[in-house]
Amino acid sequence: MYEIPPASAVQLSLQQINAYSEHLPGTMILAIDERSIMIQCNELFLKGTGYVIYEILQQPLRVLTNSPLFNGVSLETAHTRGTLDQRLQESFAILLNKADGDRLPVSVMPIPLQTGAGKVYLLLIRSEELARGGANLVQRFGETIFHDDYMGVILLDSDKTNVIDINPLACQLLGVSKAMIMNGPIVKFFINAPNEYRIICESLANGKPVRNYPLTWALQEGQTELLMDIGLLHSPSGETEGAYIIFKDVTNLRSLEKQVQRSDRLSMIGQVAAGAAHEIRNPLTAIRGFLQIFRKTTIDRGMNKETEYTEIMLTELDRINNLVGEFLMLSKPRETKNEWIDMDAVLREIMPMIASEALLNGITVNWGMETKLPLVMADRELLKQVFLNICKNGIEAMSKGGTLTVKSHISEESEGRKLFIDMEDTGPGIPNAMLDKIFDPFVTTKTNGTGLGLSVCQRIMHDFGGLIRATTTENGACFTAILPC
Repeated sequence: MYEIPPASAVQLSLQQINAYSEHLPGTMILAIDERSIMIQCNELFLKGTGYVIYEILQQPLRVLTNSPLFNGVSLETAHTRGTLDQRLQESFAILLNKADGDRLPVSVMPIPLQTGAGKVYLLLIRSEELARGGANLVQRFGETIFHDDYMGVILLDSDKTNVIDINPLACQLLGVSKAMIMNGPIVKFFINAPNEYRIICESLANGKPVRNYPLTWALQEGQTELLMDIGLLHSPSGETEGAYIIFKDVTNLRSLEKQVQRSDRLSMIGQVAAGAAHEIRNPLTAIRGFLQIFRKTTIDRGMNKETEYTEIMLTELDRINNLVGEFLMLSKPRETKNEWIDMDAVLREIMPMIASEALLNGITVNWGMETKLPLVMADRELLKQVFLNICKNGIEAMSKGGTLTVKSHISEESEGRKLFIDMEDTGPGIPNAMLDKIFDPFVTTKTNGTGLGLSVCQRIMHDFGGLIRATTTENGACFTAILPC
């Protein structure tokens, strides 16, 4: 029934036991000497019985079983009588005492080995219960992976071309229903991703697995960042039975990485700005003072054209000074006065300023806030700056009139309770290519913008444990301020 390589070693070693295990997959192996003392075992025996190896080595076999061996004759007695070798190569059933107290029914076949230290016996132990349990465990593990909420799985047939199964997350990531893709060719779902399909084909053709290949999958509702694994499935005999493609959704991780990178860039710019601001503002102050004197002189002398030029120069100096101020807002650390803020009061205070700005530009403001907003931990004045800046951007984006809608809602998330405040305009929206960059320094959709306003706002929100999210809607653009509450 069993075939094992001959043993010629001086003594039985763990390496020999492991070598025998490779030739006897699924078999527990226990080595005993002529006195029925246990001297070695393989890993599968420990896994099947639950023992630690030092608990059984040099212990008598009776620790493991109360069942009679060889019709009630012990190994040493049987060997003395010369009857042991007559019963070799015959299986018999016994019960093994497991470490947890349970008893495991097994079939045992003894195999004699002659070593330099004397004769030893390998007990080849089979358990149908363990075999069934192991298969069920593997099956349960596969089912768990297949239904994992964070992993998309596609299984391909032996030809590695058609889909034989797909889990719900993979359907969601690919934007298809299971009925659409089952038993169909995988190529039809990669028509818009030829490079990724080429990588899949090459991996399946040469048998080399692919691990953590990054790709961006575009759907109607946005983009998903994925890591893709590709590999073959083999039978016990080594034949290819199929293949798998696994997608891991790392969108949140990528978003966090981008936030960290953006924060690092803002911090670097802020440090440079903090060092240069003093040197810039000193000459600006002197120039502005002399220009004000010059303007007074031109007014007194009725030099209207020169007065107009002076006003333009003073305005441009103010722009430079404001730009330096925005740079300074990026520097860290910055003194803030965090306290529990009544968001109702903050938004009521800025509402007249937003309404007047909107009225001047022919914009309608819809105020759809919750009846009572929760308290948030933040700096009151900096929060005002964030909401004023975003609302002003929305108003400026609607050059031909439109509607600015400000609304809120509260959500219970895994990270805690969050307050969401949406500021949505009906302007041209934000190009998809710029959505990931809109909060980077010097990135702007305005003709005369500096590209620092949103960077400053995002930095402020990060300091309060929140963030700003930008999306393009059917009607325009929407900026959502998210704060823990």
